[in-house]
Amino acid sequence: MKRLLLAALAALVLPAAVHADDAPCPDFEVTGSGPDLVLVPGLGSSPETWSLVKESLAKDYRLHLVHVAGFAGRPAQGDPAQILANAEAEIIRHLDCRKVPSALYAGHSMGGFLGLMLGADHPDRITRVVVVDSLPFLPLIYNPGASPANTGQIAADTRSGMLAQDRDSFAESQRRGVMSLVKTPAWQGKVADWSIASDRASFAAAIYALMTTDMRPRLAEVTVPVRVIAAANPFAPRARIEPLYRTAYAGTPDMQLTVIEDSFHFVMFDQPEAFEKGLREALSKKPAA
Repeated sequence: MKRLLLAALAALVLPAAVHADDAPCPDFEVTGSGPDLVLVPGLGSSPETWSLVKESLAKDYRLHLVHVAGFAGRPAQGDPAQILANAEAEIIRHLDCRKVPSALYAGHSMGGFLGLMLGADHPDRITRVVVVDSLPFLPLIYNPGASPANTGQIAADTRSGMLAQDRDSFAESQRRGVMSLVKTPAWQGKVADWSIASDRASFAAAIYALMTTDMRPRLAEVTVPVRVIAAANPFAPRARIEPLYRTAYAGTPDMQLTVIEDSFHFVMFDQPEAFEKGLREALSKKPAA
């Protein structure tokens, strides 16, 4: 009887203990040849975020197109409350599966935030981080004095409100919201569709995590080069965006900022030529002009 009880206990405990080692390799698209480059989309977004630069970049880099679990039609995995940590771990697991010792990294929005996490936690695996239109603490975009202490309730209310919406209300809110994220009409519907196709719990948990996780105290740990591409437009002019970003990233040992004008959040769709130029320069080891 004792042996049976021990076996039953092991059956309950061991799967959790070995889960990370036994997890299957992520099914991320890998294409192109050259230095390895991990590309990560943002909140609720698809790897198609990189579609306008994918073919060109694949001529010079081996691209690893990450699809975050729970976003844009990919089923959720694990505890939604741990979505940032889970995504970070899955990216490292993908590199392990592909036997990639280290890689360049570019991430948009939440993907950029994940890049900062990876740069701090795995500087031996991520050799350069390109952050596209993302701050080390999201609430700074509307409150330069924001801190986790004064944004927790707002974040919790935002998460609760999003979870309480029915499908039609959520879809309508996303279709309205995308108008301030993408200037280019041809991409507005596509970006909204990605969010609508996302797992709601994962989407809401990610927003809460971004509104309550402040990477500024850890920026000194991100010793790899960090290159930031930020969008500016009449609603968020360069005169406000540039000092905001420079102040937010002040603790980063090696940071350079590029501001792309006349663009909303999805710079790759609003200013594709300027974005590819900025991205290639950010990935280069040459110093900025």
